[in-house]
Amino acid sequence: MNSQNEILENLINNISKLPGIGKKSARRIAYYLINTPEHNAISTANSIIEAREKLGLCKECFNLSEDTICSVCSDRSRNKEAILVIENFHDLYLFEKLNIHKGVYHVLGGLLNPLDGIGPNALRLDELFNRVKEHNISELIIGLNHSIEGDSTSLYISNRLNSSGVKISRLASGIPVGGEIEYTDEITLRQAFENRK
Repeated sequence: MNSQNEILENLINNISKLPGIGKKSARRIAYYLINTPEHNAISTANSIIEAREKLGLCKECFNLSEDTICSVCSDRSRNKEAILVIENFHDLYLFEKLNIHKGVYHVLGGLLNPLDGIGPNALRLDELFNRVKEHNISELIIGLNHSIEGDSTSLYISNRLNSSGVKISRLASGIPVGGEIEYTDEITLRQAFENRK
């Protein structure tokens, strides 16, 4: 393989490591970056470097932030007694976009998954338990996916905080809007029935 091919394949391999990007998409992106005007490619590279250098984690909720405390945690109008526990930054973005949560967040940084070696110490669970203990938290909303990992993590959190006196709730699951009962799997249908309002 000549050096030109090695350089291209290295770029494609690095792009394909991004979530949701396969080899085919990575190749298209690589070709785009090579063919785009130089200032566009440099601007993209610089924005990645700048984000890596200037963005860190909020010391309260572990959201991405340029400052020690993120804009959500520093917002005085937020209900600091209600924490929505989420898996990652993307989930926080979606909740904020919908403007449905008026409290603060706690980003776990993943879900429990013993098969992949992700135990309680790999997540920000101790920080969550300390926040509940040290602050006047009245409600903990668990906003994790309804999956084996999400259910395990939710159960772990609930069990650890069972005697804390904090109201613990979890996002409901069920039939999606536009979904038909006939095509709904049994677990989803059962959850929809049990979580009915």
